Amino acid sequence: MKILVCDQLQEVVLNQLLELGEITDISGSSNKNEELSSHIVDAEVVVIRSATTLTKEILAHAKNVKIIARCGVGIDNVDVEYAKSRDIYVTNAPTANLISLVEHTIGLILSTTRKIYEANASTKSGKWEKSKFVGLELHQKQLGIIGFGKAGKLLSERLKSFGMKIVFYDPFVTDWEGEEESVALEYLLSSSDVVSVHVIKTPQTENLLSKEKLNLLKPNAILVNTSRGGIIDEEYLVELVNSNKIFGAALDVFDKEPIEENNKILDSDILITPHIGASTIEAQLKAGLDTVQNIKKILEGDTSPAL
Repeated sequence: MKILVCDQLQEVVLNQLLELGEITDISGSSNKNEELSSHIVDAEVVVIRSATTLTKEILAHAKNVKIIARCGVGIDNVDVEYAKSRDIYVTNAPTANLISLVEHTIGLILSTTRKIYEANASTKSGKWEKSKFVGLELHQKQLGIIGFGKAGKLLSERLKSFGMKIVFYDPFVTDWEGEEESVALEYLLSSSDVVSVHVIKTPQTENLLSKEKLNLLKPNAILVNTSRGGIIDEEYLVELVNSNKIFGAALDVFDKEPIEENNKILDSDILITPHIGASTIEAQLKAGLDTVQNIKKILEGDTSPAL
């Protein structure tokens, strides 16, 4: 079996894939798009992370592909409907990076409420500006979670220990009986001290937090997004933060990645990281190992891991 590896995998994951067949690894190529179109012609299994996009045009070259395996949660970088029309199984590892993602979210929340990044930069420049970096406590504040799936629930569990009240907005959760309160999106935005976004990108969630919705945020609110870009009106968020209409914001994901040089967000007061929510040794290893198991199951006739 010919396996095309498009993005970097740990050695232990590659060794397990080698047990299934012959590997062509283009993860380190400087002309990956060209090599992808060339090598996908003969490949039977294609393994990707978030850095590779499999469009209809690329998949049209995939004459023998049986399985597309995504080492991670999102599949918005795969034309799933076209793949299915070609009888190609698409599988992913939806739970592998949850802990890492949630821990990164908490890191961004704490860094924003306590102005850790700014204080670090100021102090290292030789200044001692204690009065400039007055922050906010999370204790007895309200956390509003947009999207109450597995990540949202894990975040809630952890921030309850900070003494936070938890509310959430998720139209697909209709029978929740836990401590967290299900509320309307407008109420969540207007009443929460911390808003954290945990939704996938769909036509329904694209620009979910529009200019109109962002204007509902409290003056001392912070907004964090570690899910997907395109959910928030980034340009207006820059305006809100830079004009001190909200306390702060932190983003790990963006509408266009990598961020373009002329993007105003680069010169803003928003804390940004380069889509590293899942970038831990543990998460990447688990995603790789889960992916190998998914491939094995599908090859053995168990299609339950396929989307």
